[in-house]
Amino acid sequence: MYIWFKYKKGESVEIWFIGRNVNELKEQIKNKLKNQFGKFDINQITLRAHGKCESLRAEMVINEAFETSYDKPTFCVQCYNKEGEPLDKFELFKMYNNEDLNKFLRRVKARGLENINDSNREPKVVTSFEDIQDYEYYRISASFITAKSKGVAWMKFEDMALENEMTLAVKNVINKTFKSPVKEFPNRIMHDESGKPIMEWDKILLCRDKVFLCESKYKITEEKIDAIVERVKEFPEKLKATKDFEFKQLSDMEYIGVACAMLFPIKLRQKSLNELGLIIAYPRGSRYCVKIPPKMDESENVCNLL
Repeated sequence: MYIWFKYKKGESVEIWFIGRNVNELKEQIKNKLKNQFGKFDINQITLRAHGKCESLRAEMVINEAFETSYDKPTFCVQCYNKEGEPLDKFELFKMYNNEDLNKFLRRVKARGLENINDSNREPKVVTSFEDIQDYEYYRISASFITAKSKGVAWMKFEDMALENEMTLAVKNVINKTFKSPVKEFPNRIMHDESGKPIMEWDKILLCRDKVFLCESKYKITEEKIDAIVERVKEFPEKLKATKDFEFKQLSDMEYIGVACAMLFPIKLRQKSLNELGLIIAYPRGSRYCVKIPPKMDESENVCNLL
């Protein structure tokens, strides 16, 4: 059978595999890429199926399920939770023609797919099967998604204009609190050595030796607040795993979570500030209120006009 494989940033390579298990596949890959793997024993080589985190066991039998072909591109689409928020995991897809792609887009009521690694201000929306790139990562492009598939529900995404206005209010308060310029970090998505996204934030702001990790929600819940706190804690470890040079420059700094929401219950505001040490932002009347945790003794609470 034909099997395509890829090592780091190299081009995909095809081999005709004759054998039974993963160890025999390692031997063939080692022979195919002698310059990269010639000095390694097969027990030093780890294989993973594309889009999966688990390593293939040495004794695992290689069957027809592993056969790949560029006639049927393999790619990954970002998963979402029941409220339509993106998760740090992806689902693997194979499609054969435009009909397959159109069926998928109709099922989730999306206008197309966006390549997650597209750094353009307005990413290209892929609507044609011919434009799907093999072994790339995509997100759904849709203003409103209501379809349900495999128990996953989709709903309306946050209003980006409101998010940007709230972010501006947060930047103004950070500037006044710490009396230093605030810069917006150019990247939002962190990748591992294989190029797979491992963490994403709505905004990342920098001020002095501090990194502000911002998440914007329409309605905040206790689960979402706890998730932000956990992700802030995980951020230093993710920096160790990333291949992105820009993110590496954020190592050994202070990391502070920022929770922004249009609907932010009073009890959660108090918990976020006093117990969890988050900066919070929410609308009040004709202003956006941004509050700093009490432990930041340089702080002041400010409301910005809408």
